[in-house]
Amino acid sequence: MNNRAVSSVIAVLLMTAVTVIIAATVTVFVYDISSATQPGPSASFEQQLLDESESDERLELTLTHGDEIRADQVLIVSTEPVDIGGPDTDPNDRFATVGEKLTEGNDQSGVGDYWTAGESILLGGVGDLSGITIRVVWNPVEVQKDDRGGRDPSELIGENSVILWEHTVE
Repeated sequence: MNNRAVSSVIAVLLMTAVTVIIAATVTVFVYDISSATQPGPSASFEQQLLDESESDERLELTLTHGDEIRADQVLIVSTEPVDIGGPDTDPNDRFATVGEKLTEGNDQSGVGDYWTAGESILLGGVGDLSGITIRVVWNPVEVQKDDRGGRDPSELIGENSVILWEHTVE
């Protein structure tokens, strides 16, 4: 009985299987890396503490230049609760949290679907802002809010979030 032909067929099948497995592993690894390195938008901001009493301070934050930013991917994170306002809506202490989604509250920020250069938001609603650190955080996907009407902080999604701006109010 001659088994030499069977032996070479099995060897070819095994080599093909090993090659397919290696190719699949490399493909998964490469696609995983490419999706994990989505860069955040390029943006510059300017802040101004509005001249108001300490019991009602507001910080005006303006996107001065850079990429337009999808508003549903922006989270305002602070060390103490703050609320977002805009040109038509003042920040309100009843809705202040340490994680404010830019698009919450029927577009209270006034920026629409995209935050573009020249548009400003107001942060405050809690009285004296001194010592509060505020960050503008971009997420690669939409920011998710709680089911309690925004009373609980929003949560960042994924580890690819980028801090676009950070400021401690003096």
